[in-house]
Amino acid sequence: MDYNNYMARANKGQHKIPRTYLQSFTDSQGKLWIGDKDFKLYSRKPDEILTEHDYFTIKFPTGGGTLLIETKYLNDIEGAYATIFRDKISKKELVSNEEKAKLSIFVASMMARQPNRRESLKKFFKDGEEQITHLISLPDHIKKRAGSMILHDKTAPTISADEFLRAGKDISSLHSSLIPNAVESSAPIIFNMQWVFMVRPNEANPFITSDNPCIMVNPVAENKFGRGTMGASPGLRQNDVELTLPLSPDITLMIGWQSKTNCQYINIPLELVDEVNRRTRRHAKTIIGSDKTMIERIVQRTKAYYQSK
Repeated sequence: MDYNNYMARANKGQHKIPRTYLQSFTDSQGKLWIGDKDFKLYSRKPDEILTEHDYFTIKFPTGGGTLLIETKYLNDIEGAYATIFRDKISKKELVSNEEKAKLSIFVASMMARQPNRRESLKKFFKDGEEQITHLISLPDHIKKRAGSMILHDKTAPTISADEFLRAGKDISSLHSSLIPNAVESSAPIIFNMQWVFMVRPNEANPFITSDNPCIMVNPVAENKFGRGTMGASPGLRQNDVELTLPLSPDITLMIGWQSKTNCQYINIPLELVDEVNRRTRRHAKTIIGSDKTMIERIVQRTKAYYQSK
C-alpha cells in the first residue's frame, strides 16, 4: 500500500474554494481583487487566497491523517470542471448530458466544501454541547421525568451524549469526511433541475464571487415568512428554490425547477445582474472579483452601512 496518499503532510495549505474556479475571476494581470470582513481591499493570485493548513485533512485519533478527500476526490472534480468551463462554458457552447452530470458533481461539491457549511456544523455542535451540559446539571428526578416525556422511534439509530461530544471535538475532520456523502446525495437532484447560464450585458457590472459562492435561497418563502426564518429555509426539492453559482465575471449558473429552458445561455437585464451580486454579497465574508473599482465601492458602501448602525 502506498501510504503517501494516506498520511497528511504537516501544515499543507488547502484551498477552501478551488483555485481553478477562482482563476476565471482574475483581471488582466492575473490577480483577484478581494474585499474582506475587515473592510480591507487587496489583490492576490488565485493560489494565494482562501487557503488553510490541512483544511480537508481528516485527522486520525492516534496521530497523522489522510489527504484522500483532497487528492483522490476533490482534485478530480475540480479538473473535470476546469475542462468543461474552458472548452464549453467560456465559449457559451451547449454542454452535453455527460458534462452536465460532471458539473452537477462540481456544484454539489462547492455546496459541501465551502466555509459556511463548516460554520453551520460548529454552531450545531456548540448548541448541542450547551444543551447536554445543561441536562447533565439537572437534578436526577427532573432528568427522570424529562426522559419519560420524550417519545422517539426505538428502531431509529441513536448516538450517546459522549459520542456526540467526541464527534464535535474535530469539526474540520468531520466536515471533510461528510463531503463525499453530501455530494452523492445532492448531485442527482441538481442534475434533474433546470439550468440557465445567465450572461450579463456589456454595460452591466461584472458578476462577483466570494468565499461562499454557491448560494441556495427560496425567494418565495423569504417573501412569505421573512429572510432568516425557519419557514424560509431553502431545500433542493422545494419548487421555488434557486441555486446560484457565479462562474466568471460574465456568466452565472442559475439552477431551479421553474425555468422553461435547460442549459441555455440567456442574456439577462441589468437589474438581474445586480440582484445576483447582492445575493452573493449577502452570504459572503470575503468578496472577490476582477474589477478593482467595483470591489472597492462595495467595501466602502458596506463599511459605511455598519458604521451607521
